[in-house]
Amino acid sequence: MFVNKYYESDIKYTFEINRFFFRLIGIWPFARTNSFLPEIVETVSLVIGSFTLLLSELMSTLLYIFLILKDIHLRLKFLGVVLFTIVTTIKYGYLLFYKNQIRNCLKIIDEDWQNVTSSRDRISMIDRVKIGRRLVIMCAIFVYLNGVAMRIIIPLTSGKMVTSQNITIRPLPSVAHFIFFDVQRSPAYEIVFFLQSFTGVIKYTVTVATFGFLTLCVMHFCAQLDILVTLINNFINERQAEQLNKRLAIIVEHQIKTRNFLRLVQNATQYPSLIEITGSSILLCFGGYYMIMEWENHNAVRLCSYAIALVMILFNVFIYCYMGEQVVEQEKKIALTVCTLEWYRLPDKKAKALILIMAISNTSLQLKAGKFIDLSLKTFGNVVKMAVTYLNLLRSLE
Repeated sequence: MFVNKYYESDIKYTFEINRFFFRLIGIWPFARTNSFLPEIVETVSLVIGSFTLLLSELMSTLLYIFLILKDIHLRLKFLGVVLFTIVTTIKYGYLLFYKNQIRNCLKIIDEDWQNVTSSRDRISMIDRVKIGRRLVIMCAIFVYLNGVAMRIIIPLTSGKMVTSQNITIRPLPSVAHFIFFDVQRSPAYEIVFFLQSFTGVIKYTVTVATFGFLTLCVMHFCAQLDILVTLINNFINERQAEQLNKRLAIIVEHQIKTRNFLRLVQNATQYPSLIEITGSSILLCFGGYYMIMEWENHNAVRLCSYAIALVMILFNVFIYCYMGEQVVEQEKKIALTVCTLEWYRLPDKKAKALILIMAISNTSLQLKAGKFIDLSLKTFGNVVKMAVTYLNLLRSLE
């Protein structure tokens, strides 16, 4: 019997990146062993602080848009920031509310690493983990590069503006209006600038954390289906009757467990996926609109920043849809493997037992955003087309 003596290092490698981002926002569902503060105090502090910063930025930005700005084009210029903040806040609240479901998914992954049955299966699982890690790192690079550009480079390169009333305005990472104090006076300006920059870190971390969790679960699901293919092929090559019964039981158990895991992942990620798809569709058209405006204004810095933001949004939507496509492709692979088995080499009773496995394999599962939007490459194409359509609608307002 194979025993995974590398379990500790394997599970650490699997959870490493996800644990890092989840801990930054205080929602890692397992106990912390290296926490500076007691776990409850640290978690509550991070959650309350993050929600306070997110809601403060949202309210101050809305006050600025609807109380200070009168021009519709200027309002449109900042609505994208408001939408991104709203989407992030909802996703953060969902992650916090469904923390137990996230824990259940991660527990199953942990158990599968403990119960891996061969070195070949372990290598297959590690290969899938490596793919997931690369995707999360790429996502983090795009997201934080966009954050640096939008929250630091643009405000610092814009310079001070002097109004017709001879009032000097210093740009902030996000426009803001506070009723009780003037944000342009020191040290209020410096404090707000720092807090808004830190709020950006929270927003981008939530984006990477939700993306990373989905990627981790889907890659693990694909690894388990790779193992299932191996089990099915080994079943056909078995000659001993006793071993046939044992292998058949293992196949059925593994197939049911894998499909139940995907259902659990679907329940845990369907609404964050829906928020990501719908929010990104709108943000794409806003981003294109902002690029057109900056192109006409010949502002190279802002143009490059919005281009990075568009790449980030497109990449995130593509990977969400790609994860759904991977699930479909792996399910098709299982169905093809089962249907092309050399079943005639088996005893009659064992061959008949394959009928149920074939029936289950042909009933495909699929990741959905909110139970009604299929996550697939076709959906990605529809999102891009929808964004272009709404972009033309925005341009018609000029």
